Amino acid sequence: MHFRRDQHNGLAWWQWSLLAEFSEVEHRVWTRHGGVSQTPFDGLNLSFSVGDEAARVSQNRALVRQAMGLEELISVGQVHGNNSLILTDKAKVTSDRETRGIDILITDIPGIGLLIKQADCQAVGLYDPENQVIANIHCGWRGNVQNVTGQAVQRLQEIFGSRPEAILAGISPSLGPCCAEFSNYKKEIPEVFWSYQVRPTYFNLWQLSFDQLQGAGLKPEHIQVAGVCSRCRQEDFFSYRRNRITGRNGTVLALRPHPSP
Repeated sequence: MHFRRDQHNGLAWWQWSLLAEFSEVEHRVWTRHGGVSQTPFDGLNLSFSVGDEAARVSQNRALVRQAMGLEELISVGQVHGNNSLILTDKAKVTSDRETRGIDILITDIPGIGLLIKQADCQAVGLYDPENQVIANIHCGWRGNVQNVTGQAVQRLQEIFGSRPEAILAGISPSLGPCCAEFSNYKKEIPEVFWSYQVRPTYFNLWQLSFDQLQGAGLKPEHIQVAGVCSRCRQEDFFSYRRNRITGRNGTVLALRPHPSP
């Protein structure tokens, strides 16, 4: 199975087999299991902005850091845009506040976890094994319209010299074609994307993201789609479409610290 589930000490997560092959990368698509948040945010809510108690969210994030062996866990105020935060100087890395207006996180610093929060949107994780750099992207349908994944690949090329054909990508659990209904799609979604409609008003955003990554130069065999619908899989994932007032799951990518000589 290319997307597999694991658990330990009450916490549960999923991983892409494609990225799991690389020992220098740590990544986990966290489920809602474990954590200390209470209904309707139970239990591993990782967002400060949904109405949960900040102290509980901080404790949940500490559990994630500890489980993944991270020095810092970086998140931002996601806005369905295409701006990026690029971390290359460890001295400037801080998890004390979330910079608003960012949907692409990129770093080549080991030990820094990049957190994308989600409750139906996709997290798209990228890894360039040649240049040892990772990216984590928040991609809802508005992100698809802006081709946010393609823009992230372009920034890896421009800043780190990444070759798209060497980049690996994983698309997280998110709203599947079974549940991605857009009743007003003619007003919201440009006509160029209407071919992704699988039946009246329902869209396959997984395929759209896959095609946009391939259009950015990634090899199709280097892209893995989880194929798990967050709205359907209530036992594992928060879903805004399903519950409205709810928590946020998190997908975290990190480069493992280099072992001491």
